[in-house]
Amino acid sequence: MSHQCNDPNHSHDVSDGVEYNLNRFLDTALITCLNEKVKNSAQEIFRDWNDRFETKYFVESNDEELIINIPFNAVAQLKSLIIIGGADNSAPSKMKAYVNKDNIDFGNVESITPTQEWILHTDLEGTISYNVKPTKFNNINLLTLYFPANFGAPTTKIFFIALKGVYTNAKREIVNTVYESRPQMSDHKTENNQFVARDLM
Repeated sequence: MSHQCNDPNHSHDVSDGVEYNLNRFLDTALITCLNEKVKNSAQEIFRDWNDRFETKYFVESNDEELIINIPFNAVAQLKSLIIIGGADNSAPSKMKAYVNKDNIDFGNVESITPTQEWILHTDLEGTISYNVKPTKFNNINLLTLYFPANFGAPTTKIFFIALKGVYTNAKREIVNTVYESRPQMSDHKTENNQFVARDLM
């Protein structure tokens, strides 16, 4: 980006994009998303860095909100994220992250203090890196990202998420109950904002 930006929460220097390597270590089949319009579509947005401009894969919400649960097969340390959102005001405008919380849904997300939150910018090319507080994102087994709003479109679209960090060989110990195939009353919202049962897997 050519313009000056003094926001300390993100950087426009992504020349080391290939270092966004945590995507390679994700078991994408275990990634779950609440309120996605197409089942399992969020699993497709954690691609290799070189495939970040692929537009046939994206996750779209039923309204503005999305909650994405990202489990790791080993302990990870997160350093920063890149979010490529949709055009026409459908990109997410806010993001909240939660570490090792395996029970977050739309019924309780507002009552749980996020590990960190960001004001997002429309980024169609992956040129903005959002930094995390290093001491808050160590020893991650499960990363949950909550996108509560976009820039005014009826639905939110995300085409690509890249995670930069360090992956260890330690076994993860998080309980897998969040991934069980069972209905959750707070997984999905109807048009009148009522929660209805939905299968996670």
